This record gives sequence, C-alpha cells and structure tokens, in this order.
Amino acid sequence: MQAKMWVRSENTAVCRLCPHFCRLSSENPLGKCNVRYFKDGAVFSLVDTHLAAVNVDPVEKKPLYHFRPGTRALSVGSCGCNLHCAWCQNHSLITAAQSDRVFVSDYEKLKPLMGQPYKAEDLIAFAKKNGIENFAYTYNEPTVFFEQALTLAELARREGIQNIFVSNGFFSKFAFDGLKNYIQAFNIDIKAFSESTYETYCKASLKPVLDTCVRIKEAGLHLEVTTLLIPGLNDGRDELCLLARFIAESLGRDTVWHISAFHPDYEMRDRPAASVQTLDKAFEIGKELGIEYIYYGNVPKENDTLCPDCRAVLVRRQGYFVSVSDGFKGKCPQCGREIAGIW
Repeated sequence: MQAKMWVRSENTAVCRLCPHFCRLSSENPLGKCNVRYFKDGAVFSLVDTHLAAVNVDPVEKKPLYHFRPGTRALSVGSCGCNLHCAWCQNHSLITAAQSDRVFVSDYEKLKPLMGQPYKAEDLIAFAKKNGIENFAYTYNEPTVFFEQALTLAELARREGIQNIFVSNGFFSKFAFDGLKNYIQAFNIDIKAFSESTYETYCKASLKPVLDTCVRIKEAGLHLEVTTLLIPGLNDGRDELCLLARFIAESLGRDTVWHISAFHPDYEMRDRPAASVQTLDKAFEIGKELGIEYIYYGNVPKENDTLCPDCRAVLVRRQGYFVSVSDGFKGKCPQCGREIAGIW
C-alpha cells in the first residue's frame, strides 16, 4: 500500500509527514525514519500493517492525568522514528528499523522484521469485547506509522472509542490536519528548550515541536506535555524557566506538565539518573511561572490532582491506581472551579 503525505517532484518524491521533508529517490530510497521508502516513483511504508508492540495500559501510563482518569488504553506501536535521541528508552523499537536496510533492494521483504501483521478490525473488536475505552498510538513515534494509526483512529471513533497520540511532536501541519478530526488527546514530549540540544542529541529541531503544541491547543484538543529531565543537559534553571514560560504563556497555565526523571539508557549510559531534587526544582519553577498542574514521573512522589484555588483533592493516585473524588465531573465540588481536562 502506498504511503500518505507525499508529493511527486520530477524523478523524486518529497515526504510531507514530518519537518524533515525527506526527498526520496532511487539513489536515496529511505527516509530518516527508516520505514518509508521510494519505489517505482511512489512512497511506501514498511509499517502500514505491522505492529511491534500491543498492550493494555492504564491511561495514566501514557502519561495522561487529565484525560478520562481510571480508563484503559489499547496501546499499539511499530518500529522506526523520525528522531534519533541519544537517551531513547524505546531504542529496541527504533533501531529495529535501522541496521543495513539501505542495502536491501526489495523493502517488502523487511516487513516481517517490523513486527506482526494486525487487522484494524480485529483490534477494534478486541477493544470492544474487553471494554477498553481508548486507543493509544505510542511506544515508538506514531507519526511514522501514520497510515495504520489513522485507519485505527477512524474506526475507533465510529465505535465511540477515544484516541490518544503519544508523540515527540515532530510532525508537519499536513499530518496534524489529517489527525485532528480523529485524535482526542495528545501527549507531546518537549525534550529540551534548546535548538542545539535537539540538533546534537535528537537530529531534529525544536521549533516544529513547539508549533505542533500550539496547533493542538488552538484546535481545542486535549494536550499534556512531558519533559524528561537529564542532568547537565536540559535541567538548568534558565532553560527550565524558558520552557515553563512557553507552556504557561503559549499553551495556557492549565496545560498539564509531566516532569520525568532520566535514567541511563541507550547512548547515555554514562550520565547519572535525575534526582528527586532536580524534579523539585523544575516543579518550583513551573509553579512560580503559573503552571497549575505539574506531575512527577519515574520517582516516588504524590501525584494527586488538586483544585488550584481551594486545594481540594479531586483525583487521588497511588501508582496507577486512581480514585476520583465524589461529585467531581470537571468542576471542583467545593468551590466550583473549572478543572481543565476531559473527565
């Protein structure tokens, strides 16, 4: 099946799925994601029918804390990514789409290496049979399996199942226009607030990610932001202030910010894990700059949802066990304050 989001340009094709805008040809057949390829004048995908990971997760694991708490998501992922992050914690899925692919002339032969084939209808039927309320496109970057994600999302919407896109945010306006009518919630990973960090450690750029976040908010869709704090790389006070100010001023003070602790992985095994004190610093900066909802990840801390005005506890969390307070349906039962989210 041909891929979506590309245009022909003489003897080449330009992929418009993400801001790399890879120009593919017979001489340069693979995109930077390593799963989209040029053949016979068109662009095809190695992950239009195959999935490498399928699991049932609590929605809080995505992480989403202000979107249907206590519900479950059928989480699906494939192989490949349009970034190459030195600290990638899902690198087994990312690197599965690399190695010596460029030397293979018949890319269809690589599909069995990309996971198992799944039919969208079977996944929908499984979700309905087991009372699973959401689909989540996650694990690797879902942008690169756009075709399969969009097919699933369209079917899910017809069946009253909600859709969640857990992404690095490095996708184009063209891709967002294709997704916005089917995806109800996004978690976008802002990896740093530095162009040089993105260029050096992710082989990408920051601005398109920020643009994506703004588009999501302007479209009225639910957005939560995650930042993995890496000692000595993106945890300086000045950078955290810039990031927190962007969230508060450009996305809104009621935008949820998840601050998560780095642990050594992939190409960054020589760097220490982030301490609770590092996350405390980010939390304090975020609160100083007006962000109303900040949650910790990868460390043992309380993550209850409180009313920003009267401090009533609205959602209690112990790990992934969730308890919603009596009477809470989007407004604080004590003071009437509207609480941002989909409850």
